[in-house]
Amino acid sequence: MEALLARIAQDPFAILQGRVEAWERCARIPGCDKAVWRQDAQGRVIRWADFGDRFSRYGWEVASRPRPGVLGRALAVKRQEAVHWRGLTAETLSIDPFRQAA
Repeated sequence: MEALLARIAQDPFAILQGRVEAWERCARIPGCDKAVWRQDAQGRVIRWADFGDRFSRYGWEVASRPRPGVLGRALAVKRQEAVHWRGLTAETLSIDPFRQAA
């Protein structure tokens, strides 16, 4: 079982599929190409090409978060979400310069 999970974790197609699924959960930005630009759950703008780039203004990563609701907590099921890299750092500012105005 562990060997199977290790093989799946190293499969580049599985990794890409997880990234695409997380991207599809993000909000679309009206007037922008949905394949290039999205917003994470906190309203930060992210760009597909800037995945994993913490030096980019629009860099993002995939984070595993618990599913909302009682059933999600009970089953300890996690889903992957696309998150702007600033949302993953402990030193996130209270006034985030990368957050899009509402």
